[in-house]
Amino acid sequence: MQGKKSFAMFGKSLKKREARVAFSFISPVLILYTVFFWVPLILIVMVSFTKWDMFKPMKFVGLANYYKLFSDPYFLKAFLISSVYALSSVGLLIFFGLTFAVLFNRPGLIPFLGRMLFFMSAILPLISAGAIWVWITGPESYSGLNSLMSFLGMGRGRWLAGSNTALLCVIGFAVWHGTGLNTLLYTAGLRGIPSVYVDAARIDGASGFQIIRYIIIPLLRPITLFLVVTNLIAGFNAFTPIWFLTKGGPGTATRILPTYIYQFGFNRFRFGFASASAVVLIGIVLIFTYIRLRKL
Repeated sequence: MQGKKSFAMFGKSLKKREARVAFSFISPVLILYTVFFWVPLILIVMVSFTKWDMFKPMKFVGLANYYKLFSDPYFLKAFLISSVYALSSVGLLIFFGLTFAVLFNRPGLIPFLGRMLFFMSAILPLISAGAIWVWITGPESYSGLNSLMSFLGMGRGRWLAGSNTALLCVIGFAVWHGTGLNTLLYTAGLRGIPSVYVDAARIDGASGFQIIRYIIIPLLRPITLFLVVTNLIAGFNAFTPIWFLTKGGPGTATRILPTYIYQFGFNRFRFGFASASAVVLIGIVLIFTYIRLRKL
């Protein structure tokens, strides 16, 4: 009996030591996460209830910033543009990612080169990829698209500088830069599907379209859900590509929520109002994050 007690006490002591060692390993990450995530998040929520321009003392205004925010037509327009940008890019990324994954999911040199070609855009640094896209879709006569238009005998377009085409251009950039990663993840999912399902369908006389519709797409549903939610979060959080390509212009044609927040915070120094906008954006992202965690 005494031996069993001693063994139990030794086991508890060992577990405590293991817990202390584990905590000592993760404590630096926890400290960094607290300092650079939770503290700024709490400060943003606190500042959102104040009027502050960084030069004068904060003045508590309650929910006034939120009332102004939801009655501001420019905020509503920025939210609409963010939604169009995120939903359009997600739909196109899923479509092209799955299409190219199916096309290139076979042995041989040409499929390998195709996968490599499409993934090259994804591994480019965002600014480098943006510089290439500016050259392709710039309003100058020597830009890629305008050179092609001139060669075909058509008129020159303004593309990134046009109020009617700028949003289409930045959506095109998101799709071009992100298709490679989506294709890679779908390719990994395709290779995890047992070949017996496809072989059995072919024996039963199923066409290629029916195999994709009734076998491949349902079995890839977890990957599709992951990509949809992840791309939606990235779409609503997009700042660097929009700011590099258009700075939210021309006018407000591509001003999405992150650029709206940046302009009110760092151009107009309305940090309370910008913080309220940031809290709304964080809420949108948390909703998508919650959906992703529930479905995983």
